[in-house]
Amino acid sequence: MAPVMTEPTPTPEPVRLPLTQLRRGDRAMVSASSLTDDDKAVLRAMGLDEHATFTVCRAGSGGPCIIQVDAMRLGLSPDLARRILTRPCECPESSCCAVDQAQAPTAPRADGPANG
Repeated sequence: MAPVMTEPTPTPEPVRLPLTQLRRGDRAMVSASSLTDDDKAVLRAMGLDEHATFTVCRAGSGGPCIIQVDAMRLGLSPDLARRILTRPCECPESSCCAVDQAQAPTAPRADGPANG
């Protein structure tokens, strides 16, 4: 019997949502945007870049979207927030969202049991 050739299963794309679709308390990281270079530069100067993780403090398209990046809160217009695509994150800490879990090598945990 000849071996059966199967195509590799494609890796699913991570979920991307506009910032305006997140809810209060959601954690996410910036995935992409359709912002001008000037808008990107201003947001980057305030700590919101492609690797930033944040928590939503106020969401929706009816008023400003307020997010917390580290210890700083940023207010973004609905139009600006709508153009920022995010990747929701369920991690309890901001540091774990910043690393793409699909591409990061698995490292032994420092708090795990000792070998030997």
